[in-house]
Amino acid sequence: MKKIIAAVVCVLLAAMLLAGCSSSNQSQQQQQQQQTQEQQQAQPSQETLKDGVYFAEAKDFDDHGWKPMATVIVKDGKITNVFFDYINKDGKLKTFDAEYAKNMKAKTNTTPLDAATALANSLISKQKVDEVDAVTGATHTVQDFKTIVAEALKNPVTSQGQYKDGLYKAIEKEFDDHGWKAMVAVIVKDGKISSVFWDEINKDDNTNYKLSNADYAKNMEAQTKITPTKAYEALSKSLIEKQDPAAVDKVTGATHTTEKFKTMVSEALSFAK
Repeated sequence: MKKIIAAVVCVLLAAMLLAGCSSSNQSQQQQQQQQTQEQQQAQPSQETLKDGVYFAEAKDFDDHGWKPMATVIVKDGKITNVFFDYINKDGKLKTFDAEYAKNMKAKTNTTPLDAATALANSLISKQKVDEVDAVTGATHTVQDFKTIVAEALKNPVTSQGQYKDGLYKAIEKEFDDHGWKAMVAVIVKDGKISSVFWDEINKDDNTNYKLSNADYAKNMEAQTKITPTKAYEALSKSLIEKQDPAAVDKVTGATHTTEKFKTMVSEALSFAK
């Protein structure tokens, strides 16, 4: 009889232990599920992004005098365009800095423009910031890109004027017959065009920027009485005054550049409307 009672007691104790373990496991699972749900709610899902323009600019400059900025375009719930760059205290963009490009290419075999293009393409392909591919020679840039894009995706831009605030870019798909490819960047603040950047890169050397090419400037000035830099300055000034690329004044001696400038600025600003 004592053996039977002992056996029953053992069975009951085992059942109680199993029930306790089961209850403990269920409690842990519930806690984990709750934590996961809270984390998902705290982080905005890129899969549910609303169509529009998103923009962010870092508050502080780094030790080298640069800070990142990014505009993200969302259409049909997907990221379709990303415009990323660094701006310095003088209001210049890193991807338009020929000297910086040469120095970076010599050290890391890549340029700010190459890195920015690769990162933008990776995000458009992956659609998730944390899955963006690394770029060899630009580790710090990759981290800055991920941070500022994540911040931008929290900040949808509303219209404040003719254009939405942000950084907007356009670059030609092909090099022209002379081996040059034009690129433009426009910054909009408070609904107005505040600055514009323009240059052309060479097919054989992506650190060879036309505005910094002394030989090209000398030859152009001999033929047309104007240099690429002077043409850009006149076009930039006219754009900021007129606030409309179609109304930009023609620059004598740079007819082709004027038309190309107006076309590309219009393309860049098409994302700001």
